[in-house]
Amino acid sequence: MGIKINDFVLLKEGTKGIELNSVGLVKDIKNGIFFVFFVKNQSIIEVSEKAISFLEITKTGKPYEFKICNVCHILKEDFKDFEINQTDSKGRKTTRPSCRECRKNIDGISLKGAEKKKLDDIKPKHFFVCPICEKGSIPGVTANLVRDHDHETGKARDWLCDSCNTGLGRFKDNIELLEKAINYLKKYSNQI
Repeated sequence: MGIKINDFVLLKEGTKGIELNSVGLVKDIKNGIFFVFFVKNQSIIEVSEKAISFLEITKTGKPYEFKICNVCHILKEDFKDFEINQTDSKGRKTTRPSCRECRKNIDGISLKGAEKKKLDDIKPKHFFVCPICEKGSIPGVTANLVRDHDHETGKARDWLCDSCNTGLGRFKDNIELLEKAINYLKKYSNQI
C-alpha cells in the first residue's frame, strides 16, 4: 500500500527550503510526482516518493515517542525537544506544544531582576481586579496572579490574572491578531 492523496507524510530529504522531518499533506499525485502541502510553509511542493514517508498522524504526541511542534510542524522527539509544561490529573508529565527551538521566539526576552522588583513592589496582597477582564479575586486563593511583561523589550507591564496573561500569550501579544479576534466576534455577535 503506497502513499495516497490526503495522507500525511514526513519529508525525509530536505528540499526547496523545507526542513527535514517537516509534516505535509499529499494534495495530488501525477506521474509519480507528489504535490505535498507543507503545513509550516503553507505551500505545495513537488517531491518524489523517495523524498517522503507515510506518517501515521494519530501515533504522534502523548503517549508516543515523537510529536509534531505546533509552530514549525516538524516531527521531533517528545521530552527531548519539548519542555515539560505541566502534570495531568493522572500524574503524567505533559510537554509544551511548541518545541524548544520555537519557544525561543515565543518566549522572547525574559523579565529581568529590576523589572521583576518593580512589579513585586506593587503586588496586590488582599484583593485584586484584573485590568483586562476586571474580575475581582483574592490573590493566590481565587486566582493566580502573573507578572506580565513585554516579550520584545523585557519591560514589566502589570499584574494580570493568569487567564488574561495566557490569553495575551495565545495571541502572541500581537495587536493585529487581537483586532482580528475582535472583528471575528463582531461579525458573529448579531446572529440569532
